[in-house]
Amino acid sequence: MTAYLDSSVALRYILAGETTIRRVLEYPRVISSELMQVECRRVIQRARMQQELSDDGVVEAYRRLDSVLRGIDLVELSREVKLRAAESFPVVVGTLDALHLATALLWARDAAVEAGDTEAVHIFSHDAALNTCARTIGLGVRLGS
Repeated sequence: MTAYLDSSVALRYILAGETTIRRVLEYPRVISSELMQVECRRVIQRARMQQELSDDGVVEAYRRLDSVLRGIDLVELSREVKLRAAESFPVVVGTLDALHLATALLWARDAAVEAGDTEAVHIFSHDAALNTCARTIGLGVRLGS
C-alpha cells in the first residue's frame, strides 16, 4: 500500500502543525509529485512576503518541510504524467490537481501490474474536488469527501 501526499495535507502540517500527516506517514511507502515541494516552498515564501509568518515561523516551516521530504519519495513530473494530466478527468480539477492525480494514477497502474492491487494508492488530500476525482477514477481516498 502506498500513500499519496497532497500539498494540502503537507501545508497544514508545515504552517500550522496539524497532525493529520501522521496518518500518512504510517504507510510503508509515501509518495508525492515533485510538484509538492515547489508548491510548499512557494506558499512559505508567499506567507513570509505577506507577513503571515515571522522569521521564526519561516524557519520552523522550512524545518517541517524538510522533515516531510525526508519521509517521502518524490515522483518526477515525467512526460507521461504531463500527457495524462492534459487529458480529461470526470470531475473539474485545476492544472496542479490534474498533475497530482496523473502522478498517483500512473503510480497506481504500475503498482497494480506488479502486485495485482486495484487500490494500491491511497490519496491524502483536503481538496474536495481532487478527492472526488480520485475516488471516481478508482483511487482510494483517506481524508475528506
